[in-house]
Amino acid sequence: MTRSVIAKRLSRRHRYVKGNGQRPTGGRRPPLARALAQLRRIKQRFARYIGKTYGHLAADCATCPTPCCADAQFVNVHIVRLEAKAMLATLQHSPKYGPAKVREVLARAAHAVARYGLTETGDTFGQTYACPLFEPGVGCLVHWKAKPAACIQHGCYERWEDLPETGTQRRVERQVAALDAAVHGAPSTWLPIPLWLLRAADEADESLDFRDEAEPPPRVQTAREGFSSPD
Repeated sequence: MTRSVIAKRLSRRHRYVKGNGQRPTGGRRPPLARALAQLRRIKQRFARYIGKTYGHLAADCATCPTPCCADAQFVNVHIVRLEAKAMLATLQHSPKYGPAKVREVLARAAHAVARYGLTETGDTFGQTYACPLFEPGVGCLVHWKAKPAACIQHGCYERWEDLPETGTQRRVERQVAALDAAVHGAPSTWLPIPLWLLRAADEADESLDFRDEAEPPPRVQTAREGFSSPD
């Protein structure tokens, strides 16, 4: 299957998510640590389902000479605030990576924002970028603990009929959005991964000099805008 066909399908999937509003539920907000653990369980259940049901139909991404994650003309995955926090926490507390890797990822995120003109307004799903969480020879740095549902769903399928059904992904993204809203007291905006990574780092008061002085990207301000998926 060509990337253009897959990209169109992903774009339609993202527009479905972005176009459905949800009001946050009342009650006490769950602690961040508990919410991150719950988010991880949601993603891992979905990953097991996709792997068991569809994994044998897709080619091994590790053998691909041109990974989709590194293709700036292809990637337009969006996430919410809680997912960005999960990604940074996964890197920060990993015995294999740690704070140094956070610096590298944030540097790549800042570079992507500047190079590919990523913004928080307009048709953000029309923008593309090379994912800062992808590393050659390694793959996705948050593959098992914090990978977005759209990335879990995606695979190298040769035939259209082998593609995973989208209903489960929709339910997962609704669960993610509801958990995000419960934690923060209001729904988050769905934004490209690099933008939310920088926002989350700013919120955590990261004092990392990750921006390229030769080509400084526009500063990404933290904002609480009202949006999330349904249910």
